[in-house]
Amino acid sequence: MSASAEVRNKRHYVRVDGWSNSRTIIESGDKIQMEIALEHNHCSTCSDRVRHVTRKLAERNVQYSWAYPEGSKSFIAVDHPGDGVCVKKHLSDLLGLSIS
Repeated sequence: MSASAEVRNKRHYVRVDGWSNSRTIIESGDKIQMEIALEHNHCSTCSDRVRHVTRKLAERNVQYSWAYPEGSKSFIAVDHPGDGVCVKKHLSDLLGLSIS
């Protein structure tokens, strides 16, 4: 882990076009996590979002895991792109979403 990754610990609140609620992005160490679904028992909307995100990551051959840093909220965790790279743009590109 690089020295910059060791001190990285940021939380952002973002908007995803077409999604009604703000989402949390957590930068921690060498990972970034993005909130995808609000509950473990997904409604049909959240289930569609989970399918979309996992399909996009599989298409791009990106290794990921699910994380639950805030209890029942489902987050996707991927490698951090590195210092100087816009995390929102990186996630937008990976996930095929418009994140601002």
